[in-house]
Amino acid sequence: MKRILCVLLMVFLLPAFAFAEEELTARYVFDLTQAGDYGAVYALADEGLRKAVSEERLRSIFTALTDAFGQVTGFGEEKTAWSDPYRITSLPVHYEKASIALHITWQGNQLSGIHYSMLDEPPIYQEKTPVGILEESIQVGDLALEGYMTLPSNASVPLPAVVLLHGSGPNDRDEAIGNTKLFRDLAYGLAQLGIAAVRYDKRTYVYGSKYTAEDMQRFTVQEESIDDAVAAARLLCTDSRIDPERIYLIGHSMGAMLAPRIAKENHGLFAGIVMLSGTPKTLADIIISQNQAVVDAMSPLEKIVGNMQMAGLRQSWQNVLNGTAEEAKGKMLFGQPAYYFWEMAQYDTAEILKNLHIPSLIINGGSDFQVIDADGIDAWRALDLPESVQLTYYPELNHLLMNPQAPETVRGTVQEYDIPCHVAEEVVDEITAFILK
Repeated sequence: MKRILCVLLMVFLLPAFAFAEEELTARYVFDLTQAGDYGAVYALADEGLRKAVSEERLRSIFTALTDAFGQVTGFGEEKTAWSDPYRITSLPVHYEKASIALHITWQGNQLSGIHYSMLDEPPIYQEKTPVGILEESIQVGDLALEGYMTLPSNASVPLPAVVLLHGSGPNDRDEAIGNTKLFRDLAYGLAQLGIAAVRYDKRTYVYGSKYTAEDMQRFTVQEESIDDAVAAARLLCTDSRIDPERIYLIGHSMGAMLAPRIAKENHGLFAGIVMLSGTPKTLADIIISQNQAVVDAMSPLEKIVGNMQMAGLRQSWQNVLNGTAEEAKGKMLFGQPAYYFWEMAQYDTAEILKNLHIPSLIINGGSDFQVIDADGIDAWRALDLPESVQLTYYPELNHLLMNPQAPETVRGTVQEYDIPCHVAEEVVDEITAFILK
């Protein structure tokens, strides 16, 4: 029954009651390595593996794969075999230049072995830049984050432009999740319709492993996302091909929650904002809501224990919310430093949006299991929003604003993102109409 919730594209582990019975997988281990959390992987290792491999050696194995084969482009179907008392989970991992099978050996839920073998399968085809657009390498912000500026090749200048703002967690410039690349899709689609786009690697994607525990106690979305989004917009302002009066901010998921705050704090920098798969609620509220959904799906006996722990979770959040900044810096919440959530909660997304006075477009999908209707479109509709805010709802689209042809067994789970898919064309068209009107 162990379940891992991707909340606004940040992976949060549910409390112990939600995992106790389910076996861990190779994909779980690989996702931890991609997030730079080698300590968490090493904590799963049994005594024999610890004697054979150090945490630093573990890190070097996975970084060497990226160095040799490029970025991850997708995954195959994970399979399980047994050799008593061991369980072996094998995950096909497709890189840009090659494909491997990652084999993780378990005894119970302890790691007993990690190795990989090469696969004969060719790497997943990498789509080339479409005809009619240009893609230039850029560096964003003080940390010189690598990214791209994508432009139409023959459009009249100066051009309108967008900055693409990630959801939670360590995301690359394409916001690649499974076999999807939402930001690349948006950049290509908008450029083909006459709008430039900037996307870049998130700083936690590049430097996440370098943050110390002390750093994380004071870490906020200001350092994680806001500073670099502003720097990307200012970079656009210096480009003679871009109209500085027509720069828009497009935030996805948690990026959508931050977009009104960023526009307010940088008055005049953005001509408008687009909020994709967002919510007016706090991140902590959404995490609690999703944990409660897991509890509600439990058996009656498990539900009793689960609801008791949910009551404790809610009380912990209230204690953090009602405390001071310094008190929050000394606490943990949802397995993360509590100050991160406390600082975000000081900004009321809905209230800021009501007083922003720039055009705003909100798009939510009805097949979004991460931001369900009650937290997304229904919550937006319940607000007294000004006429400058446009609400759009696509019942068939998921959190990535895609409609994958997923079997029933994976619908409403993170496995849905492993199915190759692209952002819905009508979403790109609507964003384009909003910007060009």
